[in-house]
Amino acid sequence: MIKDKNLRLYETLAHEVAMDAAARRELTDDQREESRRLLAYAHGRLAELERTKRKPATKKVRDEVVAMQRPSLLQWLGDLLAAHPRAVFAFRDLATMSDDDLRTALEDALQMIERMS
Repeated sequence: MIKDKNLRLYETLAHEVAMDAAARRELTDDQREESRRLLAYAHGRLAELERTKRKPATKKVRDEVVAMQRPSLLQWLGDLLAAHPRAVFAFRDLATMSDDDLRTALEDALQMIERMS
C-alpha cells in the first residue's frame, strides 16, 4: 500500500493512462506483460522505500528474540499466555501481527515477567 499522497496520485494517473491505452488496444500482449512486470517492480520498490523511511524501533529487543522465526515467536508467546492467564495484552490475535510486532510483544512480556520475579 502506498502511503505517500504524491506517489498515490502518480500511480493513479499512470494507471488511468495505461487503462485508456489498453482500451484503445494500443498495447500488444508483450507490452501488457511488460507493464504488469514494471508495476509489480514499482510496487515492491515503493514498499521498500516506505520501510526505509519508517523510524527504527527505539525499543531494544534482546538478540535471542530478534533471531527467532515466526513459529518460535508464536509458540513462546502462546506458552507465556498459557502460563500467565491473567496477563493482559492489548492485542491477542497474534497470528495477524507482523514478525517485528511479535518480537516486541515477546520482549515486553519477558520484561514484565522479569520485573514481577
